[in-house]
Amino acid sequence: MNKPSEQKIKLAFNVPNTITAVRVVMAIIIVRLLYIGGETEIFTAGILLIIAALTDWLDGFLARKLGQSSPGGSLFDLVADEILFMPTLIMAVATGLFSRTDALMPFNPYPYAVPALAGGVMVIAGVVIYLWKRRSRVFDFPTPTGVAKVNFWFWLTPLIIAVLDIGPDILLAVMMYIAIVSTVLTFYSYLKKGSYVFTD
Repeated sequence: MNKPSEQKIKLAFNVPNTITAVRVVMAIIIVRLLYIGGETEIFTAGILLIIAALTDWLDGFLARKLGQSSPGGSLFDLVADEILFMPTLIMAVATGLFSRTDALMPFNPYPYAVPALAGGVMVIAGVVIYLWKRRSRVFDFPTPTGVAKVNFWFWLTPLIIAVLDIGPDILLAVMMYIAIVSTVLTFYSYLKKGSYVFTD
C-alpha cells in the first residue's frame, strides 16, 4: 500500500479537467450516433471516438505540464474513460458492429466484451468504494500498473476498428484476442496492487 496522503479529494476547474469533461460529453454524442445507426452517424461516431480517446492522453499531459495534477482529477479521468468506453462498446455490440468476426471468435464478441466491461465496472466500483471509505480515514488510491496504463488502448483499438470497419476481419479478431489477454493481466496486476481498496 502506498503511503497515505493528506491531500483532499476535490475537482478543480482547470484545463485538464475541462478536457476530461469534454470527453464525457463526446461519449454521450457517440452513443447517440450509434443508436441512430446510419452509415454517416456510425462513421462520425468512430471519428469522435478517436478524438475522445486522444483527450485521455492530452488531459494527463497537460496536467503534468501545467502542474495541475490532483487526486480528484486522476479519479475523474478514470471514470471518464469508462463513461466513454463502456456505453460505446455496449452500443457497438447491440448494433452488430462486431459481427464480421463471428467465424473467428467463439461466442463473438463476448469473450472480448464481457471481461472488458467487467474491468470497467471494477474500476468504477473501486473509485466509489475508495471515496466512501476515505470519508473516515485517509489512504491513497492505487496508481495504475504498467499493464493497466496501456490496457485502455487495447480495449479501445478493437472498438475503433469495429465502429469504423477498418481492415480485414482477421485484424479485428487479433486485436480482440490481444485485448482479452491484456485484460486478464490487468485484473491480476490491479488486484495484486490495489485489492486493499476493496478489502481493508
